[in-house]
Amino acid sequence: MPFADSTAPSLVTIVAGVPVAGSWWGHPAGQAVYRVGEAIESDKDVLVVRLWRGKLTLVHRRLWPALLRVGGARADWQMEGLSAGGRHLLSLVEKVGLLRSDALPPDFSPGYSVFRPALRDLERRLLVLTRSVHTPRGAHALEAESWLAWRRRVRTPPFPGTWPSAQRRLEAAARFLQPGVEPRPFFPWGRSDGPGTPK
Repeated sequence: MPFADSTAPSLVTIVAGVPVAGSWWGHPAGQAVYRVGEAIESDKDVLVVRLWRGKLTLVHRRLWPALLRVGGARADWQMEGLSAGGRHLLSLVEKVGLLRSDALPPDFSPGYSVFRPALRDLERRLLVLTRSVHTPRGAHALEAESWLAWRRRVRTPPFPGTWPSAQRRLEAAARFLQPGVEPRPFFPWGRSDGPGTPK
């Protein structure tokens, strides 16, 4: 389920009681949305990734094996058009497992100015997991985790099929969001303007 979406069931819609167009921060239920969102994001059975329409999406544990299979597929839609900075960052994250924007290693020579856009590109291609974390100094930092490191940490079982069948499993789970509407175009591998799409 998406965190926020005015055209499909979402956490914001459920908490606010009505679809919210635009930013939910200014809505009267904004504080309640924030509190519920924080609680759900800390739930050990929920993972938040950019999946449905490029938006933050709440994914239940039962779908994690399929998500893991898709994330590690290295399919054309994930790799085509990936920048040099993105490839460098992906290699580094896969090497160390977990990387934070406030503790970039010396071998990430492009620095923070390249880190943020490269990380966002990897995130929308489902090549790494990302999250915002609070630092001891009270600031926020961006964190990138490899799928392998995440799998070891949460002990997710492997998906028993191919990555295309894992994509279909995620699509099938999303059919309730907009009944009668084919969900594939709302996922990164099915979007005409998604990652890997020739410009």
